[in-house]
Order: sequence, then structure tokens, then C-alpha cells
Amino acid sequence: MKKVTIFLLGIIILIISLVSFLPNYLSNSFNDESVEIVVSKGDTLATVAEDLFEQGVIKSRLWFRYKGKDIARNIKPGTYTIEPNLDIEEIYKLIQLGEQQEQIKLTFPEGFILYQFAERIEESGLGTVDSFIAATNNYFKKNYDFDTTNLYFNMEGYLFPDTYYFNKSQSLDEIVVTLAKTMEKVFTDEYMERARELNLTMHDVLTIASLIEREAYNDTERAKISGVIYNRLRVGMPLQIDATVIYGIGEGKEHMTRVLYEDLEVDNPFNTYKNIGLPPGPIASPGRNSIYAALYPEEHDYFYYVLGDDGHVFSKTFEEHKMNIKKYRK
Repeated sequence: MKKVTIFLLGIIILIISLVSFLPNYLSNSFNDESVEIVVSKGDTLATVAEDLFEQGVIKSRLWFRYKGKDIARNIKPGTYTIEPNLDIEEIYKLIQLGEQQEQIKLTFPEGFILYQFAERIEESGLGTVDSFIAATNNYFKKNYDFDTTNLYFNMEGYLFPDTYYFNKSQSLDEIVVTLAKTMEKVFTDEYMERARELNLTMHDVLTIASLIEREAYNDTERAKISGVIYNRLRVGMPLQIDATVIYGIGEGKEHMTRVLYEDLEVDNPFNTYKNIGLPPGPIASPGRNSIYAALYPEEHDYFYYVLGDDGHVFSKTFEEHKMNIKKYRK
């Protein structure tokens, strides 16, 4: 009986491991070199999946079809080059473009500000900085209704940082829709429910997530930094985050490399040294990990942190914090 129980436990552990491992594994591509596929008029997602499988790009036709069911009707004829290291989400984006225009691959890193999105759009030849910002304002008016009085850019933090494929036949309005809808897709109903549990709006969560994005040294400390933010908000301490000062002084366009004591005295809504609570809005575009950390902060008693040799060093009291500053800020 005991052997049977151990055997069954082993089977359960194996099943759990497979359930955790397989989705990520099957969502990757496996081609070491560029692969060209041709999507003809009338081809279906199943046709594309078969071609990708035959050429060694994917490991499962069924998984590719299941994950791509929402875009199945949006596939467009064309000749597509599948570069190595793409995941299937990027392949889905690619096969919806068609080949009427040259495909333009754009990557917006996590932590980019909206103005940097606009600059990258202009560099790619898809439009000017000003026209891109105008397109974000158009999207905002149609889809959102929150106070923008103290914001430099209405859609700051609402454009998801990721790799995208565009072409010159697309309007800037269409490009903004793609960037914004991707963020809305990432911010699931589960996340909205969690935000309500915390008595926060999506705007609040994206603001906190943007602070984490700009502050975190690596993924392992995002939840801990989130915990510090929540601890300070709970007791009414100013957040005192340098990145908000930098964003405010640069008016959402420029980034300083160094913050001086006199900068901390600048009267600005984003100066979290002078103002209690969250800044008026996000200071950058947060990625998935920062959004998750904003919704699920680590519970601890830390109120301070300073950058050490390999990440931030956290402390509970101001006395400890001063000692860490003396140790690491030489």
C-alpha cells in the first residue's frame, strides 16, 4: 500500500511539473537559422502550424493553434521570415501583417517613457514624435477618463514595452491601438480584481509598477521594493524615489544621470520627496514582472533601501539606512 502511495505521489508530481514546464517550452521557437514561410490566400492557422512544424520552428501544431485561436481570422497572405529566438506570440504578430510593405521590427524596452516610444517611432520612419503623441491623445479620449491635470503625457505607462512588427501602411492610430491593447491584455480581469482588493485603480497600479520598473536592480527584488512602497504609503511617509524627481524635472522627456540635493527641492507634482503619496501617474512603461510585483508586494518591515554592490540593500530603520549609505555610497 505504501509503495502504491509513493508511486501515485510521484505521478502527481510529474504531472504538476509537466503542466508548469510545457506551456513555456511549447511557446518558444526552435529554429537556429532564419526560416521563410509562405502564407497563401485561404491558408488557415492549421496550415501555418503545419508548415512551421515541418520546418522545425515549433514543437506542437495543436499548441500553436490553441494559443493562436484569437488571431486565426486575421492571418494575411505573405512571405514571412521567422528569425531565431522568436516566441509564438511574436510569430502571431508577424503573420497578421501581410507583405504589402516592408516589415519593421521595433523593440520598446521595459522602463521606456512615452517620449522614447515616440522617438523610436520617428527613427523607424513610421511618423514624427509629435504625430505619435497626438495619436496617443486620440486613443486616450476614446478609451480613458482619469485626471490628467498634472501629467505630461496622458498615456504614459499605458503602452506595453515589447517587440512589435509594423509596416508603413499602418497609421499611427493603428500602432497606438496595438501598443495600448497589448497592455490591456496583460492587465487581465484577475489583475483588475486584485487591484480592487487593494482599493486601487489600474492607473494606481501602473504608477506603482512604473516606480518599481525604474528602481529595481533585478527581477528578484521587484516584490521587495513594492513592499517598501506600500509600507511608506501605509504610514504616510514620502516615497522619496529619485526616478520621480528625474521624470518631473525632465517633464517626461529627458533623463538626468545624477540627482543633486537642490533637485529634491524642486516644486513639482512628481517630486515624491516633497509630496506625500503616489505621483500623478506612471513615470515609465512597466513590464509584466513589475506589474505583478505592484499587485502582489512582498510583506516585510523594510522602509528603506540603497544600492549596494549587487542590488539593493534593505533596512527597517533610518539608523540602519544611514549605516548602509555610509557603507555603499563611497
